[in-house]
Amino acid sequence: MLSLLFLVGCGFHLRGDSELSPLLNQTYLQGIAPYSQLGIGLKRRLEAHGITVTSVPEEATALLSITYNQLQRQVLSVESTGKVQEYALKYVLQFQVTNSKGEVLLPSQRLELMRQYLFDQSSVISAGEQEKLLRETLQNDMVQQILWRLEALPPPHVDES
Repeated sequence: MLSLLFLVGCGFHLRGDSELSPLLNQTYLQGIAPYSQLGIGLKRRLEAHGITVTSVPEEATALLSITYNQLQRQVLSVESTGKVQEYALKYVLQFQVTNSKGEVLLPSQRLELMRQYLFDQSSVISAGEQEKLLRETLQNDMVQQILWRLEALPPPHVDES
């Protein structure tokens, strides 16, 4: 109870959902399959922030372009018998945001995530499930990384004439 009072007294508060720039009000997603896990996750999270994800690029105020999107598995270690002991899943994604005039709102951003896991030859099914779960986790984490980068977009410029 005392620690709670200290936290409240110092001005600490939990991070809530932040607002995204109004420049993103009507966003078109390019370079991503709309029904992929990443596409669905990104659309849902943008809509949760009040952004309309449009399927018509001409209606968009912003174009979020995925220019590189690769998830790969790498061998990290092998046993003396040559059997794989450990894998890593590496997810690399690059994107940029432009407005309807083609002006860059957010320059190209490169994101990399990696997760490691042990591979058990005696339990191939559970290892496959583990990899599937890690892939889903990486996709969800990537959506969050994109949103954090989008939060950095400045508010629209107001002409003071």
